[in-house]
Amino acid sequence: MTPAFLHLIVDRLEKKYGRQTRYSSKGPMEQIIATILSQRTNYADEKLAYDQLRAQFPSWEAVAAAPTEALEKLIQSARFPELKAPRIKEVIRRIMERNGSASLDFLADMTTEDAQAYLMSLPGVGFKTSTFVLLFSMRRPVLPVDTHVHRVSTRTGIIPFKTSQEKAHQLLLQMQPRHADGLLNFHKLLFKHGQEICTFSFPRCRECMLKDVCAYYIAILKASSRNDVSTR
Repeated sequence: MTPAFLHLIVDRLEKKYGRQTRYSSKGPMEQIIATILSQRTNYADEKLAYDQLRAQFPSWEAVAAAPTEALEKLIQSARFPELKAPRIKEVIRRIMERNGSASLDFLADMTTEDAQAYLMSLPGVGFKTSTFVLLFSMRRPVLPVDTHVHRVSTRTGIIPFKTSQEKAHQLLLQMQPRHADGLLNFHKLLFKHGQEICTFSFPRCRECMLKDVCAYYIAILKASSRNDVSTR
């Protein structure tokens, strides 16, 4: 699809959800730990795990020095604490080894590409996690493509249906200016829409303000007219 189609989607979503301007209050170090905790879990459970971790330990250095079993108990609300606890310790250890302290402030002096490469060199930090840190905490012009953004982008037809999440990042960036504020707005709009309307199992298509231009819904209508099956 064209950038004009993407802008049409954004305009309609802005009318429903408003323009999204809020960056994270977390710095890059806090953001990377929170994002690791968020992997394969929901926000409420991630937040509980993060808050308990921060309440128990006064510094990230203290987290790195803590027994793994103690960390597992604190973050058990997040899924797979037995994997995430040692991963968090190792990430902090690697950062301290590189920087002398548990801080990612040095990323501010790096290009976006170099900062992303460094983040992705850390254990358990992939493409998506690195973009969360760079956009939300550092206002760098990258685009996190989580499951909601990916689903809405492919269902509506902004990008081809079988596009991978990493490839989706590249294609979506090509369609819009490399400006952090616009990319934040785009990400959060599609995230909200994926949570509230374009859900995974039971999308609420009839309530959707995009249905007249959505490839997914149009395909359902065509199939139902052939098979005489009603749509949601």
